Amino acid sequence: MRPPSVWLKVLAVVAAVGMLIINLVGFLDTETGSALGCGRDWPLCNGDVIPKLNNTHVLIEFLHRALVGGFALVAAVFLIWALVQYRQFIEVKILAWLGIGFIIVQSGLGALAVVFVNPPTVLALHLGFGMLAMIGVVLLAVFIFQLSAAMRGKSSGLTWRREALPQTRRWVLFIWVYTYIAIYWGSYVAFRSGGEACTTWPDCNGHWLDFAGKTGLDTIHRLFALGLAVLAVALVIHLRRAGAHRPDMARGSAWFLVTVLIQIATGANLALNRLATGPYLLHIATLMLLFGMLSYLGMQVMPRAGGMDPVPVPARNQQSGQLGNPVSDES
Repeated sequence: MRPPSVWLKVLAVVAAVGMLIINLVGFLDTETGSALGCGRDWPLCNGDVIPKLNNTHVLIEFLHRALVGGFALVAAVFLIWALVQYRQFIEVKILAWLGIGFIIVQSGLGALAVVFVNPPTVLALHLGFGMLAMIGVVLLAVFIFQLSAAMRGKSSGLTWRREALPQTRRWVLFIWVYTYIAIYWGSYVAFRSGGEACTTWPDCNGHWLDFAGKTGLDTIHRLFALGLAVLAVALVIHLRRAGAHRPDMARGSAWFLVTVLIQIATGANLALNRLATGPYLLHIATLMLLFGMLSYLGMQVMPRAGGMDPVPVPARNQQSGQLGNPVSDES
């Protein structure tokens, strides 16, 4: 098995950055009310392949569709290439099919959102599945670079291939599911204009727990954020105790806590700036960083599959044992 080629790694970077851009522009599209900039036509835009870009809404919606088409194709080539070449790794199998599946689902939901005039539930699912497609591509790109470093003898060890403790896996997976539900709820609140109901922070218009109408939607969203902060602190404490087993994950959990705090800060900034476009995009960008960091931890707790080929040991390192077979510290 050969190390990943330069071209595969270049394609990985382009695909990962492209998926980040697609999601950011997608949120911009809905936040500016441009989702119907192309009317109810799909895949055409106002009846044309290339429409007249005579207003901002048409420009943003057409740009969104063009970026989705272009970068989705690049991502598909990367995912299939990696799957064909490194399918013996469970990470590659899961992440490649995750990316391929949700790119297809996201595109279908985008079409449904246009045809049925942007129902909030469909829009929230569309952007939530877009996050999953992004995670599949980004994490597979990370894995390809990790694999390349290990196979070329440039890594300091193979802790990233070490089996996670069962309790660590349960912690990370629970927080991942909780966070994804919170992301979906936040999207739903935005598409129901719930964020506009609370104009103060940390309270909501002078009340701490107001569950009436749209203010209730935003109050629940804020409680989700508070709960995530508590869970992030608990994860850091848990992984500090297990630091000798997985020091990479202990460091990762600390960075995850930092991204959660940044996300809360950008959320406060968004509320105090009355949902202005700049603070909104900053909030979304930090959300993608947060979810990416948490999903990276999720990748690290994937169980090793029996019979998987180990990472080959470069000849120059065989005696030192720097790159041996994947190991497990579990009893």
